[in-house]
Amino acid sequence: MTLSSTQSAHGKVRTPQAAALRMFAWITLVVVCVFVGCGGPKWPNCDNDEHCNADGHKGVCLNGKCVDCRDDKGCATGQKCESGQCLAVVGYCDDKKACPGGAPCVNNRCQDKVAEVRECSDEKPCPQGSRCENGHCVKPPQGGPGCSDFPAPKFDFEQATLRDASKQTLQRLVGCLTSGPLKGSRVLLTGHCDNRGEYEFNMSLGAERAEVVKGFLSAAGIGADRIATSSRGKLDAVGTDEAGWENDRRVDIEIR
Repeated sequence: MTLSSTQSAHGKVRTPQAAALRMFAWITLVVVCVFVGCGGPKWPNCDNDEHCNADGHKGVCLNGKCVDCRDDKGCATGQKCESGQCLAVVGYCDDKKACPGGAPCVNNRCQDKVAEVRECSDEKPCPQGSRCENGHCVKPPQGGPGCSDFPAPKFDFEQATLRDASKQTLQRLVGCLTSGPLKGSRVLLTGHCDNRGEYEFNMSLGAERAEVVKGFLSAAGIGADRIATSSRGKLDAVGTDEAGWENDRRVDIEIR
């Protein structure tokens, strides 16, 4: 027996109206799936990033959940990604965001110590008859022969041990301060480091180097009350090679 064009294999009669209704139902289902989604995860659940960027939402898919970020690259400048959220970096600073209280900004982080107030600089020269050293206006020592030039002790990388040549210079300084033309003068020792390493480490190392020089002078008979120490860390470092770095690793001697 041959089926007619209006009869199905199950004996049901197909009418043009029924066929049109089925077609309309299929089209409706397709449209709903395209614009709403059929059976896929709903925000904030997700299988991929596309699920997190629909219906006005924005984000990335991380472990089946829509979050703000996957790593720091997904956050704005001055923010970091933590547990899927972009949070402000504590103490962040840059050219547009200065540190509070004038604290120095090193490697985009505000430091605890406020920058030392300097009484002189290239833009702010000292009065005639004095010179600028380590931000202070000092008069040249009137020590006479042998007591006017004291080369800054140099140090090895990340070390605070005096070299023999530096000990000879310091021993000459002791003689000038105890019985020579500089008798009664005071001394300021300022420790420096090259520009490698962290800010805090270099400030501490600069202070240690200054204290080592002070210890040598004190042991040789110079009263501790006549010796002041300070540290500039790597703030004044200018070296770009080994010769420059060695010159940065020093303790400046200022007679006052």
